[in-house]
Amino acid sequence: MREQKPCDGSTSIVALALLLLMTAVAVGGILLLQGTLSYMKRSMSRQELRLLLQTEAERIVRLLASDPTPEADSPLDPVWENILDTGSRGFKVTLRDISSRLNANWVQKDILQKTALAELLQPSSTAQDLQQRREDRGLTTDLASVYGDVIREEAMSRYFTGYGYANLNTTDELALQRLYALRTGDEAGAEVFLTRWQHALMQKRALKRGDVKDFLGQDYADLYPLMNVEPTFNVHFIEPLLLAGLLSLTEMKIQQPDQAAQRILGARDHVELTMDALRGLIGAAGDNKIYQYLGVMTWFWQVIVVRDAAQLRLIVARIPPEDDAPPRFTMIEEGFVP
Repeated sequence: MREQKPCDGSTSIVALALLLLMTAVAVGGILLLQGTLSYMKRSMSRQELRLLLQTEAERIVRLLASDPTPEADSPLDPVWENILDTGSRGFKVTLRDISSRLNANWVQKDILQKTALAELLQPSSTAQDLQQRREDRGLTTDLASVYGDVIREEAMSRYFTGYGYANLNTTDELALQRLYALRTGDEAGAEVFLTRWQHALMQKRALKRGDVKDFLGQDYADLYPLMNVEPTFNVHFIEPLLLAGLLSLTEMKIQQPDQAAQRILGARDHVELTMDALRGLIGAAGDNKIYQYLGVMTWFWQVIVVRDAAQLRLIVARIPPEDDAPPRFTMIEEGFVP
């Protein structure tokens, strides 16, 4: 039996080796399990945080929709007071009007050619260059990548936007044609549409809200609300330079446009303006084309909610009214950075 001792010893060594191997596997399994649980916990934390931020952002949008003065948007609305209170609950909320700017997708050349707003372009660029770039690259919300060498860098985010509706009375005609073709898939129909639009323009007839459905005809469902006749810029949030530039357009025939701009800027700091009040401050007749540009309502908002270094960004659009129904909003973009 003594002869078996070496085997016993070998067996012990093998057993020890197997034990060590099994221990190593067990430890590795524990570490893997711990890593998996840790990842799941972090993932759940991110999801919970995202949900928390989404809930807060949606609350802000509901406040926008429940505005007691839905015919106008201004810094005097209750939503702004509520935003100031969010810090006590651990959130930092930013609400920004992003449609009361020059929309590079729609802007007509005259605005940049015949006013001081030409200074917003790069020194070597013209309004024709911007229009040509739009023709070459198409419609976009990513302005920096498309127009970075046409628009001054410092003007890009402050005075321009890629978000907004196309007002049939003020949008570049080629942009309208392209938008029509994109929405309907009908290139030939887009040419017919453009001819009809040009005919209305030659008659110097501004389309009114009640005209839109008939004018768009059978393609109304595809084109509305992207095409409408709502005033583009909310005077409560528009940059003073843009306001002065639009009022100075010769075709508007505004008497003393600089003074009109100052009256609006002075008033908006103290009261929420209605369209009637705005017309009184500008002093132009109610059918003046300036009221296709200047209004008192915001169409696209950016909502940013931050907590614990995580950020949620929403772009929400207000649907233009077809009747006296309460305001409706729809989310068109969402971005989350944990």
